[in-house]
Amino acid sequence: MLLVLTSRRAVRAAEPWPVSRRKRVLKLVMHVVVATVLWLGTGALGLHVALRIGAVMLGGVAVHFVWERLIFKPYAYLGARPVPSDDPVMIEAVNQAKASWDQFVAIYPEHREDSMVKFRFKTDRGTTENLWGDLISLSSTEAEVYVRTPPVEHEGQMERTITVPIDDIVDWQVEFRDGTLAGGFSNRAMFKIFEREEGYMHPEFKDHIGRFRDLQEPPAN
Repeated sequence: MLLVLTSRRAVRAAEPWPVSRRKRVLKLVMHVVVATVLWLGTGALGLHVALRIGAVMLGGVAVHFVWERLIFKPYAYLGARPVPSDDPVMIEAVNQAKASWDQFVAIYPEHREDSMVKFRFKTDRGTTENLWGDLISLSSTEAEVYVRTPPVEHEGQMERTITVPIDDIVDWQVEFRDGTLAGGFSNRAMFKIFEREEGYMHPEFKDHIGRFRDLQEPPAN
């Protein structure tokens, strides 16, 4: 399955409280609640202070595990997280995608069913969003795509199969039969931005990053 993330700049203006801050606060509330319950509960049992502190520490580890593995949805979080268009990490990703476009075009005929492109789309409200779509056909000037990630701020009806100028394409991605991926530079950039902003790399992102390879690399065994 291809990873589909959107860069929704339009969401940022309507977002009253950054997603990242809400995430941190909710997790902090869970830590406080669990720590309080454990401290009071072990106190009621008459346990030694050292044991009570140990229980609170173990509770913190448990909260982190439950949050990261069962509650927090990392891909949904990235999909809703606004990224400034002038973020240097994203700028580098777009430049990498454009620099390798000819390589993608060369292999596309052999991977028509497994190729996607990310493109700029202007909504009927005047905002520009980046959408992912399956690449149906490709010429030297335009691409026919089936939209996978509908725009957020488009109010009217939108055809799912549309024609996009090549100049509006900002990324590409191919999934090979062995499960490895090529391209997806903006997706990888989102992982880096997450790590930069949150201070760690989510385990699911680490697994996904491991699937990427350069087009020159041989397929995995």
